[in-house]
Amino acid sequence: MIEYLRGKLVAVFAGEAILEVGSMGLSLEIPASPEGLEQLVGTEVLFYTRLLFREDDLRLIGFRTAEERNLFNLITGVSGFGPRLGLSLLGTLTVPQLCAAVLEENIPVLCQAPGVGKKMAQRLIFELKEKLPSLYLPEQRPLAGLESPHQEIIEALQALGYSNAEAAAAVNKAMALGEGDLTGEELLRKALNLVAGGPGTGR
Repeated sequence: MIEYLRGKLVAVFAGEAILEVGSMGLSLEIPASPEGLEQLVGTEVLFYTRLLFREDDLRLIGFRTAEERNLFNLITGVSGFGPRLGLSLLGTLTVPQLCAAVLEENIPVLCQAPGVGKKMAQRLIFELKEKLPSLYLPEQRPLAGLESPHQEIIEALQALGYSNAEAAAAVNKAMALGEGDLTGEELLRKALNLVAGGPGTGR
């Protein structure tokens, strides 16, 4: 498997990026709306990749972060969701927005992605809701020293690309908005909603 590619970004189109690696020009499928990529044309960039074999078809898909690729792998593991719908979802919603929509069971948000209808959105929620916390919350590892569950949420948000300050502010606000003790999943859901631009109050 090709873990990642680093090279000069030659061109960006809707759903495609051309990357020059050595003396080769590689075409990568990417989410339809690659935010900020146009400004990086001509510079060296890194894409995390997924290589797909379909009979006589060979497809190389590129992602800006490992978290985006991880989420794509989860989505395409859901019955009825192939690479096209996975890229559609990731091209419409950011990783935090998509995670928050699944955890919030927000069907209208998921249906914003082309090709995703109500029944498909319900299936995605049903199959991913229990998997997302284990993917983005480091609950499986032993706690180090006096590290708290709140720090785990902050680290999970940092893994999604937010700064420590942004993550800590979102977690603190989510705790303030919460009623009573919040589980790890509830705190992550509220914090994701906040950093994604939502009210963070849950449903």
